[in-house]
Amino acid sequence: MATEFSFENVFRAPSTLSILSAYFDPAHLATQDKQADLVDRVVVEDVDGPVTRKTTWTVRAQKPLPLFVRPFVTGGRLSYREAMIWRKADDAIDLTVTPEILGGRVQVAATYTLTKIGEGQILRRYAGTITVNISLISGKAERGILAEFEQAMPIMTKCTQDWLTANPARP
Repeated sequence: MATEFSFENVFRAPSTLSILSAYFDPAHLATQDKQADLVDRVVVEDVDGPVTRKTTWTVRAQKPLPLFVRPFVTGGRLSYREAMIWRKADDAIDLTVTPEILGGRVQVAATYTLTKIGEGQILRRYAGTITVNISLISGKAERGILAEFEQAMPIMTKCTQDWLTANPARP
């Protein structure tokens, strides 16, 4: 059983394009990674076509995992595989995040949907599901991941807004 989530916020930005482009901008990603204590972001795939842009990265947590979890993860630090597909005509990005732990039995699947709601105001809806396929602890693990999201969302949203404000010349 999956745990659903949904977050909404309004960005101050000239267009949906300026925000959607930021999610693929290496400088913006580096800024967010620093805030989230992530390191070693590597592009695995990047295909930018007229209808969609698909990019896949691997990224690693800077902090080591708790001792009891380390035997399950190479190097003792959690790595993630992030894949984003920007559907340009829809002002939306489909994304999946799969931690490289437990053979892919943990996954976040979500969509960013952007809508212009006023002059210089863009509503972002980030909604999806957290799935942990581990008997007896799935619900607890999913709720734990959701709690992390709830704590990180204001920080990441502010990070993106600050970056958009500091980089107004971007599309």
